[in-house]
Amino acid sequence: MSYFLQGYDKDGNPTNDKRKIVIEKFPPEYAHIIGVPFKMFKGGKTEAPPPPRPSTHVFALPERQAATEITFPNVVGYRVENLDGEIKYDFSNIENYEIDGSKFPTETIMTSPISASEEKLQVKGVLEKRDQELIFLITKELIKQKFSDENGQNPHFHKFNKLKKIVEEWYNEKVRLLNIPDQRYKRLLFFEEPTKIVGHIFRGINPHLNTTEHIRPVFNYYNRFSSTKYVNGNTVKEVYATEKSHINFVVMDSNWEGICAKTLEEIEMVECYVKNQFLGFAIPYTKDGKDHHYFPDFIVRIKSNHQPLTTKNLIIEISGMSKDKAEKKWFVENRWLPAVNALKDKYEYPEWHFIEIANDIRNIKNQLIEKIASL
Repeated sequence: MSYFLQGYDKDGNPTNDKRKIVIEKFPPEYAHIIGVPFKMFKGGKTEAPPPPRPSTHVFALPERQAATEITFPNVVGYRVENLDGEIKYDFSNIENYEIDGSKFPTETIMTSPISASEEKLQVKGVLEKRDQELIFLITKELIKQKFSDENGQNPHFHKFNKLKKIVEEWYNEKVRLLNIPDQRYKRLLFFEEPTKIVGHIFRGINPHLNTTEHIRPVFNYYNRFSSTKYVNGNTVKEVYATEKSHINFVVMDSNWEGICAKTLEEIEMVECYVKNQFLGFAIPYTKDGKDHHYFPDFIVRIKSNHQPLTTKNLIIEISGMSKDKAEKKWFVENRWLPAVNALKDKYEYPEWHFIEIANDIRNIKNQLIEKIASL
């Protein structure tokens, strides 16, 4: 690129003297993407993407609806009635509350979520606190969250002494330390979320109320019941063709689903069944103070061979509930089943039951026949 430079005399007047100046451009540079120059990439044609995998349309067959449709309640929560009576507890069926001491750096300063104050606590300092102070604070949280009117109003402090004894029993018997022998480290509960602690304790309180007399479901406000007739989706997984199901195929997440479906087809007392795929059948449960949903594998409708002729629904879990197993199973047996069975006469649906085929699918037929016979 060229430019001309204007000349001037000693008085500052322009002259006819003009000098040509040539400016060269900078040499080209390679752009870099994450430190890799373009010259590092190979040229040539881009390979075509692989063809899409063939998919299978999974849907409800209208011609089977009258004989094989299964309906189920849409439960979003639970309500426990008659909490004003005698307070009992039993932690024998509740898993331990574990604290991994290796996850807490000894020099970190933290705010205690279980204390009303904004006190900054050092882990070493917490070890010097008293167990009774911690038990006192946990009891207050238990009353606030579980033994109060709606939204934590009007806490039932007259139950404090009884609940404090229960919390103390839980603290001594159910709290377990991992990777550290010093029992003082149980006081690391000062740093745990109160909702997580209270939820664990409450599962052991009043187990005698975990029955159809005291547990009630909270239904989905807009859609109390759903049905197999709404199943519709596509899958690239392997499928198993059905005869006793409202749905044309069982989607196989593993071979176990296919084995279970084949077994259900063969058992005479199985009237119909459905794999929980595109169905939306969910059981709410709580883990560490947070709400979750558990999706069982199958729903089966069983027909009775003796008088009076009745039908019952059986939930089947075959994958082992590998995540949150203790919480899922507890909520199925102590919340969902009592809740929905309490209202079976009102809404005129069959009684619900549950079975887990634990770890070994090879004996599934005998396990199912035995369970069905017990119903």
